Amino acid sequence: MKKLIKQIIFAVTFLTIIPGPKKLNITSEDTGRSMAFYPVVGVIIGIFLFLISRYGYISAFTTSIFITVFLLLITRGLHADGLIDSFDGFLSGTKDTDKILEIMKDSNIGALGFIAAFSVYLIKIALIYELLTRKGINYPYYLMILPALSRSGVPFAVYLFKYPRKKGGLGRDFFSSIGITQVLISFFITVIFTLEKGTYKNLLLTPAVFIFWLIWGLICKKKIGGMTGDTIGAGIELSEVFSIALILSISGLKF
Repeated sequence: MKKLIKQIIFAVTFLTIIPGPKKLNITSEDTGRSMAFYPVVGVIIGIFLFLISRYGYISAFTTSIFITVFLLLITRGLHADGLIDSFDGFLSGTKDTDKILEIMKDSNIGALGFIAAFSVYLIKIALIYELLTRKGINYPYYLMILPALSRSGVPFAVYLFKYPRKKGGLGRDFFSSIGITQVLISFFITVIFTLEKGTYKNLLLTPAVFIFWLIWGLICKKKIGGMTGDTIGAGIELSEVFSIALILSISGLKF
C-alpha cells in the first residue's frame, strides 16, 4: 500500500505543479508503474476545472480560455513543450529518424511547432466553449473527467511502443518498467470515473481514447520508431481535444 501511495504522489508531482514530499525515494520501477494512476491525477486536475466552470461567474467564452490557460499552468507547460517539439520534428520535412529526434530535442521553438500548438489550443478553446454552451449536457462533470480520460491511454501507448532514443531522455525509465497491469488499472479506473447515472453511452469513451492513443502511437512509430516523452506530452494535448470532441459527439446518443 505504501508503494502505491508513493507512486500516486510521484504521478501527481511529476504531471502537475502540486508539491509533494521532498524525499520519495522513487526507483526507476516506480516511475513506470506510476502511470497506472495518471487518471487519478487527471481527476485532481478535473476538480479544479469543475470549480472554474461551476463557480467562476464569467462568460462561457472567457471560461473556456481560463480553463485552457489553467491546464497549461498546472502542468507546467510540460505537455505543451512536447506538442511543440513533436510537431517541429514531424513537420520538418526530413524522413531521417535520427534527424527528427535531434530536432525534437532542440530547445528552440520552431515556426511549425508554434503554429501547430497555436492551432491545437484554438481548437481546444472552441470545443470547451461548445461544451459549456451545449444544452442538456452535464458540462461540470465532463470537465472533471476530461483530464483523466485524456491521460488514461498513456500507459497503453508506452506499453505498446518502444523508446527510440539510443541515449538518455526523460522517458527511458517509464518505458522500461511498464507492464500490462498498469494498462489495465488505468483503463478500469477511467471507466469507473466516466460512469454517469442513468446512461451507458459513457462506456464508449475510454475504449475510444485508447484507440486514439493506438493511432497516435502508430504515427510516432512511423516517424521516429516509437514514443518519447515529447510524443507522450503531445498525445495528452491532442487526446484532450479528441476527448472533448468525443464527448460532444456522444452527448446526443440515447442509451
